[in-house]
Amino acid sequence: MSALHTVVPIGDKERVLLLAHLESVLESPAFAGSRRRQDFLRYVVQETLAGRGATIKETNIAVDVFGRSNDFDAQTASIVRVTAAEVRKRLAQAYDAGLGREVRIELPLGGYQPAFHFLPTREDGHAPAARPLPETPAPTGIVPNRRRARWRIAAIAVFATIAISAPLALRWAHPTSSIDLFWRPFLSPDRPVLITLATSSNLLYMPNFEKWTPFQPGGMIPTAELHVLTATYVGSGGALGAALFAEQLATRGQRFSLKFGSDMSFADLKQSPAILIGTTRWTQELTRSLRFHIQIVGNQVKMVDAQQADRDWVIPLRQTPELSEGYSLVTRLLRSESGHAVLIVAGMDARNTQAAVEFLSRDSSFDLFAKSAPRGWETKNFQVVLRNTIHGNSAGSLAVMASHVW
Repeated sequence: MSALHTVVPIGDKERVLLLAHLESVLESPAFAGSRRRQDFLRYVVQETLAGRGATIKETNIAVDVFGRSNDFDAQTASIVRVTAAEVRKRLAQAYDAGLGREVRIELPLGGYQPAFHFLPTREDGHAPAARPLPETPAPTGIVPNRRRARWRIAAIAVFATIAISAPLALRWAHPTSSIDLFWRPFLSPDRPVLITLATSSNLLYMPNFEKWTPFQPGGMIPTAELHVLTATYVGSGGALGAALFAEQLATRGQRFSLKFGSDMSFADLKQSPAILIGTTRWTQELTRSLRFHIQIVGNQVKMVDAQQADRDWVIPLRQTPELSEGYSLVTRLLRSESGHAVLIVAGMDARNTQAAVEFLSRDSSFDLFAKSAPRGWETKNFQVVLRNTIHGNSAGSLAVMASHVW
């Protein structure tokens, strides 16, 4: 440790400085482009600030950060040790580039609990006590050059302080929310996030549909007068999801692209993080092996719990105006089969998809889940089963029926 730095107790002021400094380090060129190193450093710093630094072990990091199973064998797998060495090297590069003038993060050899060092303002490590300036009578005539120079220096110092403090003040005013943590795995300066929307098939009556409406019980429409439209329309839930999720990404400076689900291939998923809205072939394939997934069984649509055979959530496949509730599934995979983070938002119909979209777009709704979720949920995979009421063509009140975090 440098003689210019000293370890001090962590108070509220130091905590704020550290968190602001952590974000600056993670955004620096030394860490940009490597989510693995970013997640590692963020985890050990946050755990230490939460008072759990002494309990950080190789297994904890492997499970909480890298999604390994609880039977992770540190003797045969070196991902944590290799990443720790990379983080130490990148910290040194960041500080050599000019960061760390007021505070530094150190990851000592032989452990995973970081140390925090602050640059003192005096040799004894304490800020000098403020002393009032003596009052002097205002001079008459021309101000001497020396005094004018002092005022210039003071003014420059004030403006410099404001410029340096502004980003920190913004962080105080806008602390990291649970929604921020939710979207963090999808933020990358290297590639846009792919947003895909499920499309529905529709029948168009040709040449004149008016002669068949209103429908007559038992009436027969010749197939020659029907035309099947595929990949033409999206449901209201998908359209709302594309708009709100694009807004969430754009406000965080993240680029995105948009595709219909029928135009998407698995090769597209291998190129970038993705958001899949609505029930499609790919949403079903990516969730088939997970605990919760949607199935069509006979004349019913079911949300199945693979770990509890006697528990499911059901609505009729042929929906009626009397249907008063529905269900949806939110799945976030940090490391999917595609190699990238994937968010799947699928309802049993468009209104239920709309409810799931609103769940992820309203801080108050998602906060309730985040507060009840296991510690470290932000660095893990999870699924949430949602129930919503239905009023006409819109979703109503929302409730979390079940969840799974791993």
